[in-house]
Amino acid sequence: MAINLNNYSLTDLQQLIADAETTLEKRQREKRAEVVAQMRKLAASVGIDFEIVAGEAKKRSTRSAAAAKYRNPANSGQTWNGRGPKPKWFKEALAAGKTAEQMAI
Repeated sequence: MAINLNNYSLTDLQQLIADAETTLEKRQREKRAEVVAQMRKLAASVGIDFEIVAGEAKKRSTRSAAAAKYRNPANSGQTWNGRGPKPKWFKEALAAGKTAEQMAI
């Protein structure tokens, strides 16, 4: 099924996309409803009762960056929040005799 889209205006193409997305979503909902009905029928045939909880997919929680706990004494622009591997500057400062408490913010 090849459609020549070269003759469509931008507005027409945007409307075509919107219409296609609407139709796709409608068909997906219909297919889901059909599958759920088949599942219920199959489950009922063996004496199982179940509930399908429909909803949107769970969104991943977004975490804000942890506050910095340590600052590089040689370069105040470099900080570390204490999570993950120790940065090179932190290891070098420890090797040079500094303590973590001395670099704490």
